[in-house]
Amino acid sequence: MPVKSAAVLAAVIFSAALFCETPDSPSASDAVTAPEISAETGAPENSAADSPPEKSESMTASGISGQETDQSLPEEKPAAYREPDLGSADRPEVERFRKMYLSSEWNKLLHRDLEDALQYRLYVRKCIEDAGLPECLEYLPVIESNYRTTAKSSSGALGMWQFMENSVKPFLTLNEFVDERLDPWKSTDAALKKLKENYDYFGDWLIAIAAYNCGTGAMTRILRKAEKKDFWYLYENSLLPKQTADYVPKLIAVADLAINSDYYGADIPSHDEEYKYLYNEKNAVFDYITVDGAYSLTQLAASLRIDREEFLKLNPSFTKGITSPAGGDRIRLPSGTMEAAQTALSQMEPVEFPFRYTVVKGDSLWSISRKFGTTVDTICGLNNIRENDILRIGKILYIPSE
Repeated sequence: MPVKSAAVLAAVIFSAALFCETPDSPSASDAVTAPEISAETGAPENSAADSPPEKSESMTASGISGQETDQSLPEEKPAAYREPDLGSADRPEVERFRKMYLSSEWNKLLHRDLEDALQYRLYVRKCIEDAGLPECLEYLPVIESNYRTTAKSSSGALGMWQFMENSVKPFLTLNEFVDERLDPWKSTDAALKKLKENYDYFGDWLIAIAAYNCGTGAMTRILRKAEKKDFWYLYENSLLPKQTADYVPKLIAVADLAINSDYYGADIPSHDEEYKYLYNEKNAVFDYITVDGAYSLTQLAASLRIDREEFLKLNPSFTKGITSPAGGDRIRLPSGTMEAAQTALSQMEPVEFPFRYTVVKGDSLWSISRKFGTTVDTICGLNNIRENDILRIGKILYIPSE
């Protein structure tokens, strides 16, 4: 099926992190629920995923804060309507969030998030299809992070799938040089693996998804007290934390609107097949090289004549702009550039770090470069910073040997 327009294709060509908690870790999906948008993450400010706008006198029956939506729907759903595969779309708990997302401000946010996340949604969709998982999971990053790869919650969860530091293992790598929570492709693999593990353990998708929010241990304790092992029973009997209770109906509401946007009259990117045929990077087809030692991504990008920012977007887990000195890291490349990258890499020397410098009051990049006999450009390139960045006292800078 052809792409809707050349403009859509041009907007996504070559632009490049589960809330998977330990059983007793606190809930962390708190980055996504108010119309005020964070400049840092693109997620709503000053709110938590367990606190969408409550019904009040300022809310109409069809919207939020007096913003009317057209709810004159047919009494019977048309043949084209497709029930979300998690079911429960007609429940009042889901309807509450559906009305919220149909309000003017929320609908704009949802449209923006799904459109901006297209290249990552394609990969999520492909992984879900390959693993035979519920298609509604494509919309879980909307609830977690607004599909923002750098989203950070107030509790420290990071990335598109909102991993906590204490829940990274065994799914992702986190060390001084690498934080794979920021990698939308690797974190997707990890998130879906954790969700499948939850399902295999609990035997119910709604409970598995809820456990994805509150933690496996917490959900196990909740179920021990429950007469029925059913999510809606837990909901109706107030056995779930409020955030977790809202988490599942919110997901079903978003999935229902996205799948049946025409039926609801919602301005949401359609859930059709056409985007499968976009350019390869958007389907996560890449080349890779494995490196032994610390190599500068900035230098490699320059050698390949690839825009530095775009190259770093393909490799967002390297938080200092270099691979780890221990070696064994894989660098993600645009498809068709592996041979050129191997040639460029053969002409580069790995970085040695005799100095690990802590910034103190009065330091500048220029004074530090003079102190160690190197250049500002070199320090910037190896620490993933810019020349005009303000140095924070206590920041660690890696200084190469000459």
